[in-house]
Amino acid sequence: QMRAMGTVGTLFAIVNRTSNATALVNWRLYRKAPSGLKEERTEVASHAILDLWNSPNRFFTRQELVETLQQHIDLTGEGWLVIARNQRSALPLELWPVRPDRIAPVPDPTDFISGYMYTGPDGREIALRVEDVIQIRMPNPLDPYRGMGPVQSIMVDLESSRYAAEW
Repeated sequence: QMRAMGTVGTLFAIVNRTSNATALVNWRLYRKAPSGLKEERTEVASHAILDLWNSPNRFFTRQELVETLQQHIDLTGEGWLVIARNQRSALPLELWPVRPDRIAPVPDPTDFISGYMYTGPDGREIALRVEDVIQIRMPNPLDPYRGMGPVQSIMVDLESSRYAAEW
């Protein structure tokens, strides 16, 4: 599905538009009101999580991070973030988007998921802890561990369109 974005112009236009629009959202952080009422909550203007969100790592801006995640969600039904931490602290230092085809949940009969396995471009596998991975997924009726995106349902049509254009 991710390769299809670069080969079918209509799919590129749709995914580019939705991911760009999502990334342009003015994200905010709020402190919950004691009453629980949404109208009484207060906006938090300065916080470490806002700093991390606005500068997720030294190679990605917030815009690029959100756009990448939304592309992955639109194309595969899954968006993955790996949290980099200081070894001496539980606080997150960086957020990294990960290609959905490079990460897999490790199922567990008791805890549902015991961790994740990331496969790098060189084929090396790296085990990741549950607390170091964020998965955003569209539910998949066939697999509770993986997502299903809208593009999966139209792959035959997309490939037909591409083949027709090549012909």
